[in-house]
Parts: sequence; C-alpha cells; structure tokens
Amino acid sequence: MENTEKADLNDAKTCNLLAKGILELYEPPLTTINTHLKELTEKQDAIHNTIKFERQKLEDIQNDAMLDAMLADIATNREKLLTISNSMMVLHKRVQSLQVRAANVEKAANTRAAISKHTSN
Repeated sequence: MENTEKADLNDAKTCNLLAKGILELYEPPLTTINTHLKELTEKQDAIHNTIKFERQKLEDIQNDAMLDAMLADIATNREKLLTISNSMMVLHKRVQSLQVRAANVEKAANTRAAISKHTSN
C-alpha cells in the first residue's frame, strides 16, 4: 500500500508539474488574446455608435428635405388658392352685374309690355 501511495503522490506531482507547464505555455497568449478581444470589442462599440449617429443624421436630413418639400407645397397651394379666390370674386361681381342687367331688362320689358298694352287699348 505504501507503494501505491507513493505512486499516487508521484502522479499528483507529475500532474501538477504538467498543469503548471501547460499554464506557463498557454497563459501569455491567452492573456494577449483576451486583451486584443477587449480592444476589438471597444472599437466595434465605437464604430457601432458612430454608425448609429450617422444614420440618425441622415434621417434628420431626410426629414428636413421632406419638411422643405412640404413647405414648398404649402406655398404653391397658397398661390393656387389665392388665384381661385380672385377668380371667384371676379365671377361673383360679374354675376351681380348680370343680375342687375337682367332686372333692368325685365323692367324694360315690363314697361314696354305695359305701354304696348296701353296703346293697343
């Protein structure tokens, strides 16, 4: 039993030495890789934020362009409305003038009819 205990103790020491050797071999590259991954992640976040900011600027510019187009449409529609309003005023005045003229013509016709009727009697 003593031999097995010594063998187990030697195996444990060997395992510890192997583990230590593997750690010494792989730990520095893993630490470097970890550092590089952190740098890449930070750069990726910075680029992501920049892209987000630029996208927001583009959307704002597009919204401004749409707003400018809408304001131009408003000005155009206002001019059209003024033209239509002026045309309506001219037509209204003409209708009033024609109504007055029609009333005068009717009055003259009635007067002639009355005079004709009176002269025929």
